[in-house]
Amino acid sequence: MEKTNELPFDKAFMAAIKDMVFIVKNETNSILTYAFLNQAVFERTNLTEAAIGKTFQEVHDGNLADVLTMNYGQVLSIKEAVTYVDSYISPAGNSYYSESTLTPLFNEDGNCSYIIGVVKDTTAERLAKMESQEAWKRIKESRSRYRSLYDNNANAILSLDLTGRIQTGNSAVEQLTGFTPSEITGVEFSKFIYGKDSKLLDIHYKQTLIGVIQDFRTKFRDKSGHLIGVSIQFAPIEEESEIVGIYAVLRDMREIDHLINQYAESENRFRIIAENAHDVIVLMNYKGEILYVSPSIERVYGFIPEEYMEKPPFHNVHPEDISLVKNIYKQAVKEAKNYVIEIRMKHKTTGWHWSELQGTPIFNEQDQFIHMLTITRDITLQKEHEAKLHYYAYHDSLTGLPNRRFFKQRLSEEIASGQDNNEILAVILLDIDHFKRINDQLGHEVGDAVIEEFGRRISHPLEEHDLAARLGGDEFVLLLPSVTTREGAEQIAQKIQLAMKAPWTIHNGPPEVTASMGITLIPLTEATVSSVLKSADLAMYEAKEAGRGTYRLLSL
Repeated sequence: MEKTNELPFDKAFMAAIKDMVFIVKNETNSILTYAFLNQAVFERTNLTEAAIGKTFQEVHDGNLADVLTMNYGQVLSIKEAVTYVDSYISPAGNSYYSESTLTPLFNEDGNCSYIIGVVKDTTAERLAKMESQEAWKRIKESRSRYRSLYDNNANAILSLDLTGRIQTGNSAVEQLTGFTPSEITGVEFSKFIYGKDSKLLDIHYKQTLIGVIQDFRTKFRDKSGHLIGVSIQFAPIEEESEIVGIYAVLRDMREIDHLINQYAESENRFRIIAENAHDVIVLMNYKGEILYVSPSIERVYGFIPEEYMEKPPFHNVHPEDISLVKNIYKQAVKEAKNYVIEIRMKHKTTGWHWSELQGTPIFNEQDQFIHMLTITRDITLQKEHEAKLHYYAYHDSLTGLPNRRFFKQRLSEEIASGQDNNEILAVILLDIDHFKRINDQLGHEVGDAVIEEFGRRISHPLEEHDLAARLGGDEFVLLLPSVTTREGAEQIAQKIQLAMKAPWTIHNGPPEVTASMGITLIPLTEATVSSVLKSADLAMYEAKEAGRGTYRLLSL
């Protein structure tokens, strides 16, 4: 990144802001020219400062110039802000998704003199949605987990039937709209949507029913009759591969709309953004002294700005992260580059919060470092969501035990770590005898209860470093790195047999449950994941041939 020369605070902020900002001037005869582009534009597009003062046709190829002329022209025509979703290719050839908001600025004569375009990068959100699809499948298997995520979601969520009538909603609905879910149950969702957007609503609703999911902006009429700016995403409700309804997820856009509306044709417009931003903005001089901190510091970390400015920089950074912060700070100054890191920062009263810290060094015309501008946001909820996704990816939703993926990864690690020492470990493959008969005669609810209880019983005799996992169906496996002898493995199998003989208290459940077990002892110098599972499977087959309810052992 080139060094920034004596940027005033507002332009330094614009250089550091993540969103791309285009300020377009409306010349005479509705000729549009670029008046200002922030640093994010230069980094993510092919545009340079040479574009300033030029029209779309002079800067872009025909197709892109026509699209921009149409969208900016719409703002001039209707004299209102316009929001649309789009995608673009960066100079490095990477694809990005975006949401663009074009806001007109009017002079004293009521004519539109400038249009401010703010392009938000939504690529991470799109990718996160794609990555979370697998997690949603697992959530559907566990109604209690899903209900918790539904009820505690920060966004308002309404469930609609196929005709568009509201069925229920979470607690965030009342916080956003003033209505309790029971007050609007049975009412058509479209009754609350801004009238001019009724056709847009209908289009997106029908697209969702055929599997096309998109966000769109509109206004929602709250209990007091006011129109609230919201972003809505529809998602299908499926049961047994059939769509039975629609979820409407409403995201509150009022603060974002408020910030956009406060853009003014002066240098103060950027300070207004800083004063109202959700993120914490801090400006430090070359000595590390804090010159400015935005009022959002109180909402995000519990400190009033004056109090925070009196403390040393990074005083609320976690001790384990402080060296990372200082080192990357020095590197950013040395190389004149922005930086983004994830660290833990302490809230005044609620403890440590995961935070994203973005820093931008500012230099004068003699290339001397003079300021560091940092923008910090709380990403604790995002981290918790990532942790949940990771858990669901590696654990069985019914028993809570590690799944096949987790087991194979752990077995690979054990094989790799023990090959140099000629170590041996044991693996026991378990299968519930006649489980299909239990399901067929007593029902799947009893079958699920047996699976859960079986998982608990085989886990009970294990040591701290041992592992019990569910491979799928009624098949389980034990990884026993501390067991190195036939006798030790057989003792574990015998303890499991005793555990199976304890009374089964499941309502309408079977009087007893037995398991066939295949044991294999593994010399790690010769083992692979597939050879271990194959050997254990052969041993379990011999146990079943021997009459079930017993175990057999094979050695690799």
